[in-house]
Amino acid sequence: MQVRRDVNRSNSLSRNERVERIERCEMMDVLVLSPVEELLERTEGDEGLDGLAITEPTDFVAPSLGLVDKGTRFISALPQMITPTSLAQSYLCRPYRSDVQRLRAIFTWVSERITWEEDFEGQIDTRRVLQSKRGCGEEIAALVRDLCSAVGLHAEVVRGYLKGPGERLDLETIARPNHFWNAVIIDGEWRIMDCSLANPTNPKRSLYSSANNTVADHWFFLTRPMEICYTHIPLLPEQQHIVPPVPHEVLISLPCACPPYFRYHIELTNYDTSVAYLENLEMAHLQLTVPEDVEIVAEVEARAFARDMDGDLFESGDVTRKIALAQPTWIAGRKSYMVKALLPGDEGEGVLKVYAGKRGLMHSIKDNPHALALAVPLMHTGQNPPYAFLTRHPTPHAQRHDLYVAQPQCSRLVINNTFVFCVRQHPSSLSRFSPDTWGGSNNASARSNSALGLRSTSPAPYARPSSAMSMASSSAGASHTGSLYSETSSALSDKQSKPAKLAIQSPTGKIIRFTRKQEYGGSAAGSGSRGGGSGVGDEEEGFGSTWETVIKVGERGVYRGLVLADRSARWCVFAEWECV
Repeated sequence: MQVRRDVNRSNSLSRNERVERIERCEMMDVLVLSPVEELLERTEGDEGLDGLAITEPTDFVAPSLGLVDKGTRFISALPQMITPTSLAQSYLCRPYRSDVQRLRAIFTWVSERITWEEDFEGQIDTRRVLQSKRGCGEEIAALVRDLCSAVGLHAEVVRGYLKGPGERLDLETIARPNHFWNAVIIDGEWRIMDCSLANPTNPKRSLYSSANNTVADHWFFLTRPMEICYTHIPLLPEQQHIVPPVPHEVLISLPCACPPYFRYHIELTNYDTSVAYLENLEMAHLQLTVPEDVEIVAEVEARAFARDMDGDLFESGDVTRKIALAQPTWIAGRKSYMVKALLPGDEGEGVLKVYAGKRGLMHSIKDNPHALALAVPLMHTGQNPPYAFLTRHPTPHAQRHDLYVAQPQCSRLVINNTFVFCVRQHPSSLSRFSPDTWGGSNNASARSNSALGLRSTSPAPYARPSSAMSMASSSAGASHTGSLYSETSSALSDKQSKPAKLAIQSPTGKIIRFTRKQEYGGSAAGSGSRGGGSGVGDEEEGFGSTWETVIKVGERGVYRGLVLADRSARWCVFAEWECV
């Protein structure tokens, strides 16, 4: 029974189960929102100078700003009694003609030259800040405002609440502001600047940013209001500079998204707040849509408990971490990551942290090179028996295929039981070059692929080959797509259209090959996924194949999932289970 329980515990949520969780939360008077959808559906966009929405936001990050940073860092020997006006006019902004360059000079100098310190009660004096080179959040925001007005730029100080990653919030909490930042007008658009959080001396910065700890984090320079609202909640709705302003309940419910979330164009799909409330054997499920050259790693953090002499529990001050299961799959022609997580033990509360970065950088599960992209608080009530997910290893030498272990997703196999090992496989890239060969020389073909619709996000039948394994068996797909399909299929290299050779290695070294059970295109997707499937219900999956093998585990030790390397005849380990 425990074996079956563990195998089935990681099953992806069906639509009915999602509805049941929502209804249970509503019965417990927990507000259930889909905050990401609400934000996108309620709003028209960032606010312009005329109060209307900006249809096409400007990208202000240009190469020339690097020279502004360089020049600004040389400004050090200043007169003793300098004022914000003379600093801005005679030193910081004097060499620059454009408003963007002037703002950048102000942002970089304030973020890197003023040492951040804790807030205090008292009169704000920006001249004292310049003399002592120290300031709290409110003083730094006031200094930025004065420097901007000295060169004819409009900036306002915004008072509000800065969310901590994974912090559980309510309306009472955000009514007590804990942070100050600036809203500025540039080229007719409202943008946000946070010199306090960009400051390397701010101890909170490391929670959000992985930037070099000697320079400012430039993501907080002219950030779009629609993006920074995931972490910054202004006290006054009109200072959101979103059209129309978003209710505080929605902003509270948004997960804490850090710069990599926007830098890598990640999208949180099918998310609602009931995901975070778990009961008994339940798990948290997230679906993240990502570009094809991005990978995701996830873990759960919780505060550890210890028992005293009387047997009472207390927080020991330590943090326990548990790896969450993050696996790539393709849905409707787009790459997604399915993240499944649960708390390490009986802590009751924890934080699911999702890290993102360029694919292929991770070489070992012990070394996570990626930065925090997203944090979601989790709550658990009831029983939580010990459970471990299978170990998914990065495969830097086998990058042509994305593998999704549908089952078993639990780490522990019990001897003399029969298990179905099921893996779903997709080509990892829509272009004809596998990720390990991307580069400048391939730009022309990338452009031709986009012209063919290969990078299209629509679930067009020609967006992917009907099988990731064999182009020969794609006649069904070719029949209704005509010559365009033959063009796109030829765009995939011969190497990528070859079968991904998959196998299981038993503890004694015996190799057991997988057999291909099913190829699927858009419509046949649902039937191929088994219990541990991607949890997309009736939605279309990408094109690919399902591979299975049935094994009666009769040996104790480690069973390994193997995939053949891209460029050599050697196996790479992509998954591990332990038989006890």
